[in-house]
Amino acid sequence: MSLGTLLSFVLTASALLAYWTVPARLRPVVLVVASYAFYMWAFPAHAVLLLALTALTWFAGHVMRTRQADARLPLLGLGAGAALVVLAFFKYAAFATGVANSLLDRVGAAALPVPAIAAPLGISFVTFGLIHYLFEMYRGDAEECSPLEFAAYVSFFPTVVSGPIKRYPEFLEDMRATRDGRRVTREDVAYGLWRILLGAFRKFVVADTVGVLAAPLMAADTSTPLIVLAVYAYTFKIYFDFAGYCDMAIGIARLFGFRIIENFNAPYLRRNISQFWRTWHYSLTRFITEYVYIPLGGSRVAWWRIALNTIIAMGLSGLWHGAAAHFIAWGLWHGAGLVVLRWWRTWTAHLKHRVPALHRFAESRPGAAASYAFGWTITFNFVAAGWVLFVLPVGQSFDVYRACVGYVLDAARTLAAAVL
Repeated sequence: MSLGTLLSFVLTASALLAYWTVPARLRPVVLVVASYAFYMWAFPAHAVLLLALTALTWFAGHVMRTRQADARLPLLGLGAGAALVVLAFFKYAAFATGVANSLLDRVGAAALPVPAIAAPLGISFVTFGLIHYLFEMYRGDAEECSPLEFAAYVSFFPTVVSGPIKRYPEFLEDMRATRDGRRVTREDVAYGLWRILLGAFRKFVVADTVGVLAAPLMAADTSTPLIVLAVYAYTFKIYFDFAGYCDMAIGIARLFGFRIIENFNAPYLRRNISQFWRTWHYSLTRFITEYVYIPLGGSRVAWWRIALNTIIAMGLSGLWHGAAAHFIAWGLWHGAGLVVLRWWRTWTAHLKHRVPALHRFAESRPGAAASYAFGWTITFNFVAAGWVLFVLPVGQSFDVYRACVGYVLDAARTLAAAVL
């Protein structure tokens, strides 16, 4: 366990002790102080930026609630635009400069200096939380909160690094309930401690152990057949790593009296890529669906627009994960998978209608089992192959794909020769 992780647990224990010791009306103060202490320990200067973004966003939301619906849009644009500009500057400025330099190099122009900028801790999760709040205020769907309550919502340290992406109305409801005197029950304590232990086991035991087997993939070492094993090892490493952090965040939040949205629900057991995304990083899927896919038209438009909306939404999802071309490629990989799945569903539904016997088989228990086995096999391997793009640049990813296919074919030929 690293020093940073140990200090995080010490801060959490101290914050919990203070939170349940002080008068109930002061609990939001403890949350803000603890969260900013966590933030300033990691990046002191960025705490000022977080405070400024918090103040600007709360003010924009407050003014929106005093305006008529048609006068709220400019404020929504101002608040969301400010948050996105900050996110773009810190997370994507170097990437954008690199792309610009590639274009300038083709025309023989001088390259631009690539900025060396350290992104604030959890800037992506903070930005999405700010945008979600602004839309809630714009639509008038949630109550307004005080500046202190909003500061606690934005900076809430258990979820600021790895999520889940909080929902403002539910967070405000829980915060006011604890402020008004609600205490955690024995069941809350038991559940919170269980999730923390489960998360620590998933992260520090399972993920870190399996991660050793993923080393050839991380190094893009295509000279060894172990690269095939490494792809699948990383598939489990990233799940147990991310799910472990979310477990700990959800458990710690429960000890403070907050019920945070679940982020994972056995995603690797799903039979298609759509089900996978409804159970993998669900808080992000919900955000992208609500604020990108549906505003683009969602599934209420022509088939080609549905496909385009899906590709755009998933491409942005990939870009959110990281400022590099391979993250975008990973998002587009999943976008293409969702488009193919939609086509497959349409085609198989038509086929079942035309061939009643096929429909009856599909509805039978053997047919359902075969359908699940087929769908799970395709989905799991599709997801596993996608993680290669998530980890490596696009060129190296294709080298890994070629190597893996070659090693699998060699193994199949050797097995066939031994059997025959």
